[in-house]
Amino acid sequence: MVTAAASFSLVRHELARVEQALAETAQPDHPLLGPMLSTILPGSGKRLRPTLAMLVGNLGEFRLEPMLHMATGVELLHTASLVHDDVVDESELRRGSRTLFTRVGNALAVLVGDYLFAQAAERCVATHNVRVIGLFAQTLSSMCQGQIEEASRGNEPHLTVTKDAYLQTIWGKTASLFVLACEGSAILAGLDEPRIQAMRRYGERVGLAFQIVDDLLDFVGDEASLGKRVGSDLRQGTITLPVICLRDALPAAEFAAAFDEYDVDRLVELVRGSAAIERARAEAERLLEEARSSLELVPAGEPRDALECLTHYVAERRA
Repeated sequence: MVTAAASFSLVRHELARVEQALAETAQPDHPLLGPMLSTILPGSGKRLRPTLAMLVGNLGEFRLEPMLHMATGVELLHTASLVHDDVVDESELRRGSRTLFTRVGNALAVLVGDYLFAQAAERCVATHNVRVIGLFAQTLSSMCQGQIEEASRGNEPHLTVTKDAYLQTIWGKTASLFVLACEGSAILAGLDEPRIQAMRRYGERVGLAFQIVDDLLDFVGDEASLGKRVGSDLRQGTITLPVICLRDALPAAEFAAAFDEYDVDRLVELVRGSAAIERARAEAERLLEEARSSLELVPAGEPRDALECLTHYVAERRA
């Protein structure tokens, strides 16, 4: 089995091209836009979604140009969503650095996010694949729906949001992008329909698990590694799976009393001291096991081994 580092390394040359394309996007001929883009695009993040796109592309007929558009478009879409998320959540930090909206204000940050959405769409259209273009549109719709569902919940979401509702929200916010990367690349690689659907399932399960682990790290992660305060989701009023698991483990009156005070540090300790972390982690592992099962339909070899290895990377990541 290849290691996580080897998984990324397997497509390092393709990822270097993605990085180059992102750097070029960050240098438009505009005196205001260029400096803003340069703070959020080049060299940030682990590029997990482009890596998945390139690895899936290697399961079939790999053609660099459309795959490059696919992988770059997915990362631009991801970055655009982060810019908008930070505005909606009023987040001051992202990966340890000041967010764009704290630097330039809400209005300009929203417009930069819109610009990145447009650039992502342009990359998607450049694949010249109608099915992929349709999938891109569906993904954008799902992302918006996920954000709307989360933002429209009542004043007491900790009492009302169900596990199914949470999974539906993170499907839109996070997993849909993983689906786009994996299913879109499977289409471009010319895989047959059963394998395309297998890659869709793989991307969906990995994306859901990725967000669950992210939500777990908000309680048990190291602030220096996370680049933000522990308990940030609770501070923003966002209820995630660990809190839902805590609610299901405590008597209703005890849970409600803890939230009446809304002492975030105390709530974090309650989650850490309960079985909520283990239950949420078990849900992530269940999803990742389903992702690994989806790989049984695709050809054996280094790309498949790398995709399997990345499921373990998602489960074990610390930031």
